[in-house]
Amino acid sequence: MNESYTQDDPRLRPVPLARYPWRALPQSRSQDAVVKVSFIYTSEIIIPTSMITSIDIGETRSSLPCPSVLIERGDYALLFDLGFREDPENFAKPVLEQIMSVAGAIPAPGPIKRLKEYGYDLERLKCVIISHKHLDRELLLLQVWISADNQSLKQISASGDLNTLPYPDRPVILGAGAREDIGKGYPDDPNGHWESAWFKKYRFVDLPKPETEGFWSKDIRDSSEQIDRTWEPVGCFEHGVDWFGDGSFWLIDAPGHCPGHLMALCRVTSQPDTYVLLAGDAAHHQNMYLPVPTSEGDYRTPKSVVDGVVQLADDPVVATYTVGQLTRMSQEENVMVILSHERGVQGIIDYFPKDIGKWKERGWKEAKEKKVTEDAERRSQLN
Repeated sequence: MNESYTQDDPRLRPVPLARYPWRALPQSRSQDAVVKVSFIYTSEIIIPTSMITSIDIGETRSSLPCPSVLIERGDYALLFDLGFREDPENFAKPVLEQIMSVAGAIPAPGPIKRLKEYGYDLERLKCVIISHKHLDRELLLLQVWISADNQSLKQISASGDLNTLPYPDRPVILGAGAREDIGKGYPDDPNGHWESAWFKKYRFVDLPKPETEGFWSKDIRDSSEQIDRTWEPVGCFEHGVDWFGDGSFWLIDAPGHCPGHLMALCRVTSQPDTYVLLAGDAAHHQNMYLPVPTSEGDYRTPKSVVDGVVQLADDPVVATYTVGQLTRMSQEENVMVILSHERGVQGIIDYFPKDIGKWKERGWKEAKEKKVTEDAERRSQLN
């Protein structure tokens, strides 16, 4: 039986930043030690607002972006997540019955179609990295309100359309433990949210467990280039992997939301270095990790609790610690954090075919944080 929580449960209080160890982000050794990061707009998902924030933000249902992110370094390209599929009516039967009967969608083309529209060379795509198993990331674990079932929250997972991927032989990379957690898929598992056929068609690769020692590059085989990879600390994270070996792109183990949940730390300019942290579903609203606490107070909000259930967190205590890591990274002037569903960036950042490398000089971090900071100031005056 799952443990019950209250909204003011001390275990869900934002973690003080002093709790997080810090290792300076490695300095770039050349101007080329960067990646190009482009957000690709896909469908949006509409869910109850009570799932994503514990405070009243003036709406009962929220439309959330579900972007795919194109990462490029020279001739090597990868997609970090695939977004929400454009034809939700073709989800597996359990998804239609359990999710789409409650959630809504604003359909839009997926990332492969977007890339084709601009004549992008899909041969450059060496792999796809799925941040987590759920339907919006091409894998978003949703807990949605099912009023027909005594107003309880069901934890349900679903996936987007992997069938759009052009090269089945190239790896689909998952976080440690994600493949086992996903199961056999539908219809082999009548309750599965992925399609069973995907596991026959594509080559799925789980990253090694964070406690794995030594190098494991041969397990990935995402390119002809031999890259020795291993888990190591970076910033405030205990387990990251330097994907290209030059500090330009790190995959980060980010537990709590669901098994195998990943983030990605991208260096987008060098000398001076600036970064974007793709934070996945570690949080679902900026007010969970912002504003960064000051001597005047800490106005971050805890994860939402509905009927004793912490929303969108397999392990609420660990998930709360992970949210605090986003705050610690945001404390760095040269790091901009972006959640998978962060509405605050819409209308501010550029989308594909443009990239977000110039976020700092364009003031996008301050712009996206302005409203959440103003809202926190208003709440502080009411207390």
